[in-house]
Amino acid sequence: MKPASIDERSLPPLFDIGAVWAILWARRLMVLAIAGATVLLALTYLAVTKPSYTATASILIDPRDTRATNFNNVLPGIGSDSAAIASQVFVIQSPDLLGSVFKSQKLDSDPEFAGVGTMSRLLSMFGAGATSPQDAAFKRFQSKVSVEREGLTYVINVSFTSPSPDKAARIANAIVDQYRAGLVGERETANSDVNTLLTDRISGLQKDVSDAERAVEDFKTKHNIVNSTDGGTLQSQLDQLTAQLIAAQSDADQAKDRYNQALAAGNSPAGLAKLADILTSTSAIKLRDDYNQRAAELASLQTMYGPRHPAIGRLQSELERMKRLMAAEADRIRQQLKASYDLAVQNVGKLQDKLEALRQQSTNSNIAQVQLRQLESKAQAARAVLDDYLKRAQETSQMQGVQTSEARKIGVASPPVQPTWPKPVLLLLVSAVLGLLAGCGLALALGPVPQPEEDPQAPKDAAPEPVADRTPVSPRPLPMPANFGEYRLPGVAGGTAYSNIKAIRKQLFQTGNETLSLDVLKIMRQMILHLNDHGKPFVILVSSIRSSFEARIAGAMLGIGMQRADQNVLMVEIGDHLSNPTTDGAGLFIDGATGLQTVVCSSVAEKSPGVADRNTFRGILTEAGSAFDFVLVTVPAFKEDGWNPELFAKADLAILALSPSEQPSEAAKLIAQKFGAGQIGRSATLVVAPDGARPAGAIEGSQGVGEPRRSSAALG
Repeated sequence: MKPASIDERSLPPLFDIGAVWAILWARRLMVLAIAGATVLLALTYLAVTKPSYTATASILIDPRDTRATNFNNVLPGIGSDSAAIASQVFVIQSPDLLGSVFKSQKLDSDPEFAGVGTMSRLLSMFGAGATSPQDAAFKRFQSKVSVEREGLTYVINVSFTSPSPDKAARIANAIVDQYRAGLVGERETANSDVNTLLTDRISGLQKDVSDAERAVEDFKTKHNIVNSTDGGTLQSQLDQLTAQLIAAQSDADQAKDRYNQALAAGNSPAGLAKLADILTSTSAIKLRDDYNQRAAELASLQTMYGPRHPAIGRLQSELERMKRLMAAEADRIRQQLKASYDLAVQNVGKLQDKLEALRQQSTNSNIAQVQLRQLESKAQAARAVLDDYLKRAQETSQMQGVQTSEARKIGVASPPVQPTWPKPVLLLLVSAVLGLLAGCGLALALGPVPQPEEDPQAPKDAAPEPVADRTPVSPRPLPMPANFGEYRLPGVAGGTAYSNIKAIRKQLFQTGNETLSLDVLKIMRQMILHLNDHGKPFVILVSSIRSSFEARIAGAMLGIGMQRADQNVLMVEIGDHLSNPTTDGAGLFIDGATGLQTVVCSSVAEKSPGVADRNTFRGILTEAGSAFDFVLVTVPAFKEDGWNPELFAKADLAILALSPSEQPSEAAKLIAQKFGAGQIGRSATLVVAPDGARPAGAIEGSQGVGEPRRSSAALG
């Protein structure tokens, strides 16, 4: 379905500059009067307005923490992140800080702020929005304070505006000083509060430590746990007793050995000698010596006198008595060794009993030590906390008065010389521009100046004839076809149509060129936008004004571009302009230059109405059906013979390929002459600009001599 055509010649222009200028010129006096009035109002405002001055003081929020000691501050610094610095702007603008400055500078009695404004008086008359005079004065003071951060730096500018330059500088400096003093005051207050809390907690902690230590000592006393500093621990006593037991056992073993040796020695003089070695005895030694002396005398007398001599009997009696004495001494020594052995055994038994008792006591003490360690740990923890509190309390008490401010004043506000408002030059320029705009707007709203009406008493025969009866009406301008821009051939200068088409295909299908070139893509996009949506195929008619060279180049470029965009394209060449008429009616084949499926038919065959032979254009469209997405039809030039108007009617869009010397207006005239001005909306122009001058043979739109017309793989 074709869209309804609109004759654009009947539409009025959107904006008539001439008419606007005529209205403004006719009402120029009114425009100038309004502009002069606004300038006069600006001058009046400058005369009655008091100048205001703005003083600015700058502070630097230093993120570095200045410390006089190694103590940690109770209140940490502001920080170096951007949010912390930006929040200080709102701190300076806070009502608390500004209220302190307002009171310290006694601004509540200053006429600049204490005066009641016109709006306040009106509100108080009607009883609406009534506020106290002090609150109103503070709000006026607050409105003149400006706090801004200097970009992303640590610098904050504090400004104050006042009619008095000295007052503006004084208040700006007072705000900065109050802010810096507030930072120091916050730290001092925090130190004082923390010191008070620590002092309150220290007394309770001291009681906890005392209770914990008392519980440890009570537990030691209850379980008889002795400290190493008070005479030794159970382990040391066990070690000492074990050493004593070992020594006593050794003594008992030695006493047993001596007793056994005494038993083995017997009562003989030789045995008595052994006993004397075991246990030193002077009696045994004397008895042994007397016995030996008597035995020697007896032997000597027996040799001299014989065995029956009375002296020999006496000596024998003395020897017997000596033996009895020696036996008695031996028994005494044995009993003494037996007593020593029994005493050593008894000592070993006592030491073993003591050692067993200490071991049992040590076992019980180890169990109590577990509980004792828990109590000692609790007491030690309480003592550590108390030490920390005492140390921190001492630090905070010593830090009073040594706190420094992180805000450093880097720019002192001084009384400004030039006022910040009003700006006479700027105000006059703006008022003049606004006056001119207001005057022009009012003039355009009032419209043209009305012309004076004719005098009804004037004689009718004196009226001049209407100008419209003598002046011919100028024809309306023709609408212009859509402009698809310009396509510059990539071929060699002076090349034929065949060589140029080969160059186009090579450019669009060369390796690495995965996307269409920008100029071809723009032309195809404009062509798609001018097509109405319907079933396949879309018929695109390509022609020219004088020669068919540009038409064939433009058709080949569009066909190759659509094939590059994965579209199924059929090329149809119609007309007697073809250089090789033998291909007419030869069926479907692949063109050697474009590489597209191509059909050639004669324009004469199309002149038979109602005939749908496959060699006619109507038959080709019927046979193509929906097998192709686009059908590109190349027809003769408008000024050549063989043009059939029925071809234009079947096309969805007609594209006229122009040379650089041809104008779109000429194409519009030819379309209007052949098909009517209403059909211009279905057409478009495309300038085909070759790289060099076209040869004479190219004017005829034919392929070069000796160039193949179609490929060997003909399909029909």
